[in-house]
Amino acid sequence: MDYFMDVTIKRNVKQYINNLDENTLFIYSPTSINKIKFENDKVKTINWHDISKKIENIDIVVKEIKKIEKVVTFGGGSTIDIGKYISHKLKNEYICIPSMLSTNSYATNKVALIENGKKTTLEAKMPDCIILDDSILKMSETENLYGLADVLSIFTASYDWKLASLDIEEKIDKKIYDMSINLLNEVMQFIQQKSFEEIINNNNKLFEYIGIAGYITNLYGTGRPESGSEHIFAKELESMIDIPHGISVSLGIIIMSIAQGRQVDEIINSIYKLKVLDKQYSYGINKDIIQRCTRNLKPRNGRYTIVDKYFNNDKYINEVLEKFFDKKIV
Repeated sequence: MDYFMDVTIKRNVKQYINNLDENTLFIYSPTSINKIKFENDKVKTINWHDISKKIENIDIVVKEIKKIEKVVTFGGGSTIDIGKYISHKLKNEYICIPSMLSTNSYATNKVALIENGKKTTLEAKMPDCIILDDSILKMSETENLYGLADVLSIFTASYDWKLASLDIEEKIDKKIYDMSINLLNEVMQFIQQKSFEEIINNNNKLFEYIGIAGYITNLYGTGRPESGSEHIFAKELESMIDIPHGISVSLGIIIMSIAQGRQVDEIINSIYKLKVLDKQYSYGINKDIIQRCTRNLKPRNGRYTIVDKYFNNDKYINEVLEKFFDKKIV
């Protein structure tokens, strides 16, 4: 399996995209394509919004495609997931051009798509090449920081993994566990030692940190090292309102670290330093949404977490919510 950094190159994205030929399927997000002057009438193009992330729609595209040698995506996580899935089905070359670093999807061989109305994780293809253009990434400073939420989620996910080891004797892969904890510690130190301006202007480091989190899950085979109860919360919240994954995961990290009985000040300070929650209210976050989401949580099949242990207890949930609201986060 290729290490994502080994297949990453720096290149002028506008020039590359405008020189794609008719043997290429180019999948883009409308917000990303607006960042460049697109002048290529040769390439076959798809706006991912037109097909959505529904498997049935994407499979129709796969069946209709003829004489395509490579798939190129330009966008964020949704665009990348669709391209990775299509390229996996067609068994051809895949070029990934992230327009933002909102997720680690560029560094994983899994995708999150909609199947029968439910978000489903499926096998896909790692990019054969990742093209970075710092001038493009600088147009998405807020979204780039969202991707760090999937690194900070190691804080709660690692606790859940240890809990599963104690309660149901789930085996912990020490090498993978240590890799994830070392990454978390390095990123926490990076956030604490740098100014906000230094953080948002270091896209190379953000790309590496966010990608390593994805790479660790590739090595392990599942998202267990970085995905636990906080992602259960995020998935439930995202089913209720349309909200960036970085915001929903960040809220999940705080609530679930409280549920786990952890010292939460350091992780909250890191999330605040990144200003990830600054726009939460514009997406409809309020106390009622948080309460309903937390009370709706159900265990995830095959992923034992703190949700399995305590979230059938109304008194416990009330105590967690009270402590959360006392933090004045929402």
